[in-house]
Amino acid sequence: MTNTMTKEQLDQIKRSYAEMIVDGMDMKLLIEFAEDSIVENIKNYEMEDIKEEIVDCYGEDIWENLIRTE
Repeated sequence: MTNTMTKEQLDQIKRSYAEMIVDGMDMKLLIEFAEDSIVENIKNYEMEDIKEEIVDCYGEDIWENLIRTE
């Protein structure tokens, strides 16, 4: 077997590997992983960035509720 492959083949191996990891997770671990991934993706957001995203996705009321409870 050769050690070279196309980008598409490598991408498919990565996708298959990710599917294997997810298949081995229970719901609690899957939720924890998703939350950790989201936090990692938004860790460099400034207040205006996170506000804009929350308001766009969930509305101004949710933003107001979040800032009142934190």
